[in-house]
Amino acid sequence: MLVEHTTRIIFIVFMLFGQFNIQGCASIQEINISLPEEIPQTWLTPLPQQENITGPWWKSFSDTTFQKYFEIFQNNNPDLRSIFAQLEIAKQTAKINGAVILPNVSGTNSNSNRKQNLSAFGLSGGMLGLGGNSPNTSTSSSSSNSEVSFDSQNYGINLGVQWEIDIWGKLLNQRRSALKEYEATQNELGYLLFSLSAQFTNAYYNAVEAAIQNQLAIETSSTLADIRNIVQDRYNNGLSSSLDLRIAESSFAMSIVQKENRSIQYKNSLRVLEMLMGKYPAGSLMIPSTFPIHFPNVPAGIPSELINRRPDIQSALLKADASSYRMAQAKRNLLPSITLTASGGTSTSDIQNILNGDYSVWNIGTNLTAPIFQGGRLRANVSLAKNELTLAEQNVIKTIITAFSEVEQSLTADASVQRQFIAIKDAEQQAASAYILAFDRYEKGLTDLVTVMNSQQQWFSARSSKITIQSQQINARINLLLALGGEFTYKNN
Repeated sequence: MLVEHTTRIIFIVFMLFGQFNIQGCASIQEINISLPEEIPQTWLTPLPQQENITGPWWKSFSDTTFQKYFEIFQNNNPDLRSIFAQLEIAKQTAKINGAVILPNVSGTNSNSNRKQNLSAFGLSGGMLGLGGNSPNTSTSSSSSNSEVSFDSQNYGINLGVQWEIDIWGKLLNQRRSALKEYEATQNELGYLLFSLSAQFTNAYYNAVEAAIQNQLAIETSSTLADIRNIVQDRYNNGLSSSLDLRIAESSFAMSIVQKENRSIQYKNSLRVLEMLMGKYPAGSLMIPSTFPIHFPNVPAGIPSELINRRPDIQSALLKADASSYRMAQAKRNLLPSITLTASGGTSTSDIQNILNGDYSVWNIGTNLTAPIFQGGRLRANVSLAKNELTLAEQNVIKTIITAFSEVEQSLTADASVQRQFIAIKDAEQQAASAYILAFDRYEKGLTDLVTVMNSQQQWFSARSSKITIQSQQINARINLLLALGGEFTYKNN
């Protein structure tokens, strides 16, 4: 009878609301993404030269100190730990939002004691013919008008089920939307994970740069001290003027200032690195004073492949899918909903009979709920969901175009620093030769001290620029990896 009754209700619902075109409600709206038509077949700036390498990108530096610190960073960095916590939150949220499609089952165990005074109903013991006490009654006096009260106990076990029949797919769309949001969060956090790894890598090699710059500042100060001493001897012997001596003294004093600044920068870079590793920022890490000669290589690819590689693009696409499902859900909220309810258990005044089937009680029913007047709330939800989908589609387009721009900029920067490095190496060699020649000519009295100091400054400036460019080479390559989509797995061909 229950099945027949439920079937009749569902049939009536379909007859009454046939104008909603159920077939049309079964599908969601397609996402409309309009990309630029002039996407090139290849990147405008060629990719760096490819080589065969094996293993994760961070191992390609062949820097054992970096690998050790990178492992500590992966285990201890607070931001990385929070990413895993956020991922678990997103997972549980998806479960909560998607669980609506399943039946809701609950169990209860009840125990109640009750005492009722019959005088509240205008009754007395005399009227009921109760002259004495019975096991479940009590009287306040022996008179015929004595007050009578009853004690009662009840024990029960009950299992209840409530289930909304998702005939329109409303709850299914809510579940799918929740799963798409979870997948989007996975991609977002995965990209953030690599971004933090790239940040640590850049911070590490910025510390290496600071260490080398600090050593260069110490060497510069030592060289200027030697020049000052030579000029002092020449001045004492009447071979140099007081002007030369003052220039030498001033240059040496300024080198001390530069050395102190470099020392502070070096310590600060170590503290940044220690913070990223979850350590106390004592500035005491041991850092190598050389740059790696091997960089992570990038795989060949075309611009259109970036859509599948970039986790942030995939996240934007998944969010658009989720918005599409939410819009479908909002439309289905205009339709009636059918809920089945059922409960069963036992109820008895004696706890020994609580599991006795003779004391069973049950209830089963069907609820039909149809929205009649909501003050425009449901249709406003449809309009809201539609606009949210439009925003999600535009965000996809913006994310893709931004990704293209980031790759082209990173490729340009990577190629530029390679050319700069070739030029600065030549500039350093020429400046070194000029300084040696100028110093030799000064000792022979063929040139003045200003020429020596200028050539010395140009040489050390070229060396400092070379160190900076070497650091920029690593930063540019890591940024290129990030722009191309994050982590790669390399294999030998």
